[in-house]
Amino acid sequence: ASRFHGREPDENRYDVETGALDSTAARLSWNPAAAWSLQASWAHVLSPEALEPADNQIRWSLSVIYTRPVADIGSWSTTAAWGRRTSDHESLDAYILETAINLQGVWTVFARAEHHENNELLSMNGHHGLTYTVSKASAGAIHDWPIARRANLGLGALYSFNFLPAALQGPYGERPNGAMIFARLKIY
Repeated sequence: ASRFHGREPDENRYDVETGALDSTAARLSWNPAAAWSLQASWAHVLSPEALEPADNQIRWSLSVIYTRPVADIGSWSTTAAWGRRTSDHESLDAYILETAINLQGVWTVFARAEHHENNELLSMNGHHGLTYTVSKASAGAIHDWPIARRANLGLGALYSFNFLPAALQGPYGERPNGAMIFARLKIY
């Protein structure tokens, strides 16, 4: 369990945000077997958004992770998760399924599917707009190189397919797919 200041940071990201410890969160996790990890969390966040300071939020999440070694190859891990954000005027749900296989610590191949409700895609004057259900599917890979005794540098790429309702295709395009090339530093 924890207490924290619930307001999101302002646009100046170089200072430390302070304020009263006005919000509460709790998480429960359980590992019933070596390959399984389960978690549930809840939070009551007071006034998280500066543009809508009267709205408080309740947040819930559940997740299941299954991880196992794969003989002579590496390891495989899959996560299924659900989250809900409830404000004073609506509840929004999100679902995620992702999987990754690590091939002998050199390559990681991954895929992710998301499906969620969002009311910030066509915001008007800084306020939330209509709620739309959107989905996304991504796939990619990362190659890691050891650069020090306990550090790897990874270079990766992914491609994403976004699925939008017709009402969002005007502002976002008919095929708002995307690609990304990235680097990561892994210290262990």
